[in-house]
Amino acid sequence: MPSSPRICGLMLAYFKADMTLKCLRTLAGQGIETIMLVDNSHCPEEHQRTLQLVQHFPKGWLKVVIAEDNLGFAKGMNLALDHARQLGEWDYFLLLNNDITAKPDLVSQLVEYMQQQANIMLLGVHADAGDHLQGKLYYQRLTGLMFTKPALGSFPVVPGYCVLIQPTAISDHLFDPRYFMYGEDVELSWRMLQQGKKIAILPKPLLAHKSAQSSGEASLFYEYHINRGHWLIVQALGHNHVERIIMYTLRLLLLSVRAVLRSWRFRSMTPLKALLMSGLRLPIRPALTVKPHEQTYTVA
Repeated sequence: MPSSPRICGLMLAYFKADMTLKCLRTLAGQGIETIMLVDNSHCPEEHQRTLQLVQHFPKGWLKVVIAEDNLGFAKGMNLALDHARQLGEWDYFLLLNNDITAKPDLVSQLVEYMQQQANIMLLGVHADAGDHLQGKLYYQRLTGLMFTKPALGSFPVVPGYCVLIQPTAISDHLFDPRYFMYGEDVELSWRMLQQGKKIAILPKPLLAHKSAQSSGEASLFYEYHINRGHWLIVQALGHNHVERIIMYTLRLLLLSVRAVLRSWRFRSMTPLKALLMSGLRLPIRPALTVKPHEQTYTVA
């Protein structure tokens, strides 16, 4: 009988160790050999809570990497990938959000689908978001609008909350490290398609997902990085100078309307402030209630 594929899970944590533990418990026993968990919390007390998660699982199944800083999603996942590669060769990498709840056959169905469909490099999955299903999205290149069905000038995007990846799809880094969070899955999908690689979505809701659990929807941090992601995507997707000017202009109009509507909805100037700060490229960090942790990368 053929041996089971070697699968390494890649996951980030930013506080909320209890949520991470709940997620991990739904993944245990699904055929994942190891999960590499990067703690981005930048908080000594939270690091200890994350490190204690190891004791809930068989030895070696969960490996915790303590980041030297809050690296964001792209750099954090790249760090997890670097550590995973040090453990040897893998048949698949499985990117996982720590805010998902997996069904018992999530991993087996992803692997089976990828093995049956030729040349798929990135495979996502539908998710139950409570009041709707999440799945393949279509990003309109010029405007930056997202659609649930193909639209003129759009391309498919595999959402980053759960992605099975062929290691051969990754030449160096997985995500563009310029993205702190939001937009990196759009850039990755675009890059794969431009390289002639196939991406797909398994059309089954095999997990539950509730977004913005770490960033906090409508927070300055969340709103800033949503906007910053749009500006970065223009640099990746624009074919020439003229096209980029058009893309920036359309995004400025649409993001301004979005900021006004969200400021009214949340009775806060935060969305407008975030748009201005992102446009001026002003730096921003999440608020911390403790002193920064000076520890460099460690693995448990």
